Amino acid sequence: MDNCKEIQSRIESFEHGNLSLKDEEAFTNHILNCADCREEMEIYYIILYGLEDDSEKRTENIRYSAYLDAFDFTGLVEQKLKDSEAKCLFLRQWTHFTRVRYIFVSTVMVLTALLLIIIKFF
Repeated sequence: MDNCKEIQSRIESFEHGNLSLKDEEAFTNHILNCADCREEMEIYYIILYGLEDDSEKRTENIRYSAYLDAFDFTGLVEQKLKDSEAKCLFLRQWTHFTRVRYIFVSTVMVLTALLLIIIKFF
């Protein structure tokens, strides 16, 4: 239950994109597997968008405007979690690719330096 309270306190940070990649992955995985926290997230969006009379907030993100116009907060939560999973997967893959590229470039540089030393002295 303590974990749920911690996750629920991060809903606003998730909405504003202020979570680190590791925290966002943990948050998303927990929300997907915990009905209580998912319900809390839906309530957060109901309060944020459903009770507001400000149409400016609704049009900020066109991707979610269909859910907001229909007051489909369950669908909104599902879509935001899917988008978060996709973003985390992309960033993990990009990080892995960058590391592999760095190792490759470093190896080529070392081999080039060794080749130059061999050519110069032999």
